[in-house]
Amino acid sequence: MTSPPPPTPSPPPPTEIWRLILRFATESPSAYDSDYLPFQPIQELQETTASIEEESLRLETCLSLMRVSRHFRAVAVPFMYEDVRILDAHGLESFMAGLYRSATEDGSCGYGAYVRRLELPRRRTRFPPDTHNLPFPTHPVPCDPEAPRLDDILWLCPHLEILVRPCLRLDAENITFWASLVERPIIGCLSHLKRLEWHESELDSRFYGSNNAHRLREIVSQAPNLRYLFLSSDRQNSLAELSLPPSLHTIRINRSHFQSPSVKKFMVKSRHALYVPNFRNLVLHTTLPAALLDFVATVGHQLRVLELAFLPQMTFSSNQMQRLLSRCPLLEELVYYLGAPEISPLVAFQSPSVKRVRLKINPEEWNPCKPVLRSQMEVLEGPSFPELQEIILHDPTKWFLRRDLGKDLLRRMLQRGCSVRYDDGSPVLLPT
Repeated sequence: MTSPPPPTPSPPPPTEIWRLILRFATESPSAYDSDYLPFQPIQELQETTASIEEESLRLETCLSLMRVSRHFRAVAVPFMYEDVRILDAHGLESFMAGLYRSATEDGSCGYGAYVRRLELPRRRTRFPPDTHNLPFPTHPVPCDPEAPRLDDILWLCPHLEILVRPCLRLDAENITFWASLVERPIIGCLSHLKRLEWHESELDSRFYGSNNAHRLREIVSQAPNLRYLFLSSDRQNSLAELSLPPSLHTIRINRSHFQSPSVKKFMVKSRHALYVPNFRNLVLHTTLPAALLDFVATVGHQLRVLELAFLPQMTFSSNQMQRLLSRCPLLEELVYYLGAPEISPLVAFQSPSVKRVRLKINPEEWNPCKPVLRSQMEVLEGPSFPELQEIILHDPTKWFLRRDLGKDLLRRMLQRGCSVRYDDGSPVLLPT
């Protein structure tokens, strides 16, 4: 009796299937959006112990997969390097050594070609405890002549799309680390850079003199395809110094956590010096100094979306809202977190161009009291937005619909002819 032939081995899955599997296993939690998204939280609110552990687990998974075989290594390397967050000088040296070595081996950009997002240094960087006794540095901070510079990093990452410079910790090692990075000018076109997040305080000038401001100007001026600029700064001339590229779609403005009471305003260029034809979205994390109103007056006719970012216990007065909206004659969408900031009812003013209002509601982050809710109802129900056609609720828990005030408001808005839906497109169904 003859034995049956051995089973034919199944062919291995194609590389495309393995790439999808490894992508699912190693996906970075960071946002890669280079365009405007409503209610995008600032990074420091997103970073928790759990998120840091998740990122560490992602890197460990990448390393484990790269050790399986050469085939797995080739597939996993791009996922390993697409989102890079530098923690300290040693991590930067290791990263740069890997880039130089891989570039030498393949005669091109090496692993640097895979980098899409770069954070220098990571916001929650903590240096070893034994370094806290170092003398606190002041300008000029001594720099290691052999240490990598920001220009070197950007040159080795030619396809970089997102660059994040977080607000530095007031730590001697951290300050020295950044001083070496910004010591040398940045030369070369950053043609792939689409999003820049730059956080600084007035203390940076004490540590780095004008180096930090020069590097910011150079990056913006050499990024012809920049679409999103997030600027958090206390320097009075921080916005005025930048040559904004025509490609810019979104500007997000904040002030740092170390704001001095003497810093009163953002300075801007004259009206004739600004040319941002694609500018459509403005996100404000701050109140409205006169110079910022001048900036809005310069480009306000292009503005289509205005977002008042999450600001608990902050109030935009009726006068402030009028001065802001009156400078945006073609504004179509107003975006804000219900009650944070609190918007005062507008008095004797109409913005007929506003067709849509987005409301974010999450009681786990901010639970407004009844008086605040009533005042926010008056903003929507009043005559200020006579052409309002749509309300979009970003309310994953349906909290607003469970409140009598919320149900009553939505019922009145529906009777007025205004549609109401959730952000996923589903209609809001009121109980009969």
